[in-house]
Amino acid sequence: MRKEDIKPILELQEIDQEIERVDRRIRKIEEEIGDLSSELSSLEKEINKLEEEEKTLLRTRKELRENIEREEELLKRTEEKMLMVRKDVEYKTLLKEKSRHEDNILKLSYELDDVESKLEEIKKLLEERIPKLCRRIKEIKEEIEDLVLEKKSAENKINELKKLKKSKESEIDEALLRFYNEAKEHYHSYVVVPIEEGVCTGCGMKVPDVLFSKILKEDSIERCPNCGRYIYYRL
Repeated sequence: MRKEDIKPILELQEIDQEIERVDRRIRKIEEEIGDLSSELSSLEKEINKLEEEEKTLLRTRKELRENIEREEELLKRTEEKMLMVRKDVEYKTLLKEKSRHEDNILKLSYELDDVESKLEEIKKLLEERIPKLCRRIKEIKEEIEDLVLEKKSAENKINELKKLKKSKESEIDEALLRFYNEAKEHYHSYVVVPIEEGVCTGCGMKVPDVLFSKILKEDSIERCPNCGRYIYYRL
């Protein structure tokens, strides 16, 4: 078979290879978008967690301050009562009550100091971390937008290639086209391959000298006796 006879198959093969290449890129884009989306979600969760921690600490601080004020007020009332009692029993009872309020105030003050310290840490972390996180989030969103556009462009290209493929298939002999499709399904790769240094690049086996000489002499397309692919000599 002459090279001219197989040319439509070579062109069809090139179209199929380009479709596969673009399709691989689309799958890669989808993976990249998935990875970026996961990172974006993780960063947004980190921001939400930091902000929620700050809100929780602020609420706790408010509650502690209110509780301290309430205990101080109770302590003040107890001390006022102590000035008015006459009986020792009542005085001792009020004394215990006074001690309880003082202990509560001391305990709450320690808790407040701890919360204030944590609040200072979280505020500092927010000031340092949030701007970095927001910049990265912006970068990720821009990257995703670019990838979405690239994917759309690639999908359009595949549609164009499929139309071109359909047009090319109409030019090919039915038997030859059937062989090509069956061989492509079998090999999952090239159906028409060049010979390099006397070796079929499809299966890697050396072509018999007689067949190789015929291909060189007649500049023809032949079948590899090992894998069945069409083989030709490429200068």
